[in-house]
Amino acid sequence: MRFTSKTFIACLFSIGVVSTAEAAPQLLGVVASDAPLSLKCSAGTCRTELPTFCLQAARETPARDYIYTLHDKSLFRIVTKTTDGETVEVPLQAAKVKAVRGYTAAKIEFSVRDFQSRGLRPVALRIDKGSILVPMPVAGDPNPIGETEVADAAAALLPIADRVFKQHGIDFEAIKIANRVLNGTPEQGRMAKADRENLWQDTFGESARESVGAGMHRAADVVGYCQYRTSQGRFFSVRRCLEQRIDGMMMNINTDYWRAVKPGS
Repeated sequence: MRFTSKTFIACLFSIGVVSTAEAAPQLLGVVASDAPLSLKCSAGTCRTELPTFCLQAARETPARDYIYTLHDKSLFRIVTKTTDGETVEVPLQAAKVKAVRGYTAAKIEFSVRDFQSRGLRPVALRIDKGSILVPMPVAGDPNPIGETEVADAAAALLPIADRVFKQHGIDFEAIKIANRVLNGTPEQGRMAKADRENLWQDTFGESARESVGAGMHRAADVVGYCQYRTSQGRFFSVRRCLEQRIDGMMMNINTDYWRAVKPGS
C-alpha cells in the first residue's frame, strides 16, 4: 500500500492551489453501492457510513462534521420492510450528511417518522452512480460553490473518476466490500470476541474462504488483518482499523485521480 502522511494532504497541494480557510471545502463524490448499505437505527433515526472521494483538489478537505447536502436525492433510495415482510424501496426525501474523516467518508442520517407512519421499517440504503455531496453554504464565503460548479464537476470530473476507479478495480471493489463490513460494527465501543471473529460470516453469510472474486479476497485480507491486529491490542476496535485501511486505499486511488485531472495531464 502506498499510503503515506503526504498523501493525506495531497488534496490541498497536488495542483499547487491552497484555498482560504473561509472558502467552501471540496465537492465529494459518493461511491455507488453494489449492494445496499445496512442501516443502524435507534432513537428515531437511521444512519450509515458512505465511502466518498475528493472531486476537487483545489478546494480544502472538509473538517470533521462539516455539513453537506445531497445534490440529487433521487440517487438515494431506502430499502424498507413492511409488517408482512415485503421489501419496498422508497426515495429518500431528507437527510443530514456530515463528513467524518476528511474526504474519504461521510455519515448520512435520516428520520424514521415518515416510514413508521406508513408501516415501513428502513433496513438499508441503496446509492446509484453519479451522486455528489455539496458543502452547506456559509455566510460570507469568499468562494462559494454554485450550481454551475456542481454541474461542471458532474459532467467533466465524474467520468474521469470513474475511469480511474476502473483502473484500480480490485482495490475499488475491496473498498466497497470492506465498507459493508465496517457498517456492521458498533459505532462506539468494542465487539465481543465471537462477534469479531464471525464478522465476515455475519455480513455475507459465508466464510472468507468461500467468498469468490479478487475484490472479495482483497477485502477479506483487510478484514482479517484488522481482526488480528485488534486481538493483539494494536487497535481499540475492528472499526477503527477498518477506517484506517479503507481510507488508505481510497487516498491512493484519489491521488491518481488528481493526477488525471491536473491541467496538462
